Amino acid sequence: MILKLVCSSEHHSISMTKQEKKRLSAVLRATEYLFLENIALRLVLEHREVLNWQKLLERLVTDKEILAGVRLKFRDVYKEIEGSTDSSAALDAFLGELPAPKKTQ
Repeated sequence: MILKLVCSSEHHSISMTKQEKKRLSAVLRATEYLFLENIALRLVLEHREVLNWQKLLERLVTDKEILAGVRLKFRDVYKEIEGSTDSSAALDAFLGELPAPKKTQ
């Protein structure tokens, strides 16, 4: 079975190669892992009754230096993807920097 992506703006179907599926799967696994980490952190903060943790988070999110650092990390990846006909190298480099999910025993 071939996985198809539907681009809503152009209404075209795009068949994905096996390698593209592997890359997309890696992105999804990394995203899922980061999502779970965020949930775990929230649970720890609530369980430990860390006062004002939401206000601390808001302060971090509005901190211009932190935002600039995050944007810098992603800017190069976006630039490489936009400027390349084959964005595989950019995607591979990006995936290599994401935390790997920890193996459960």
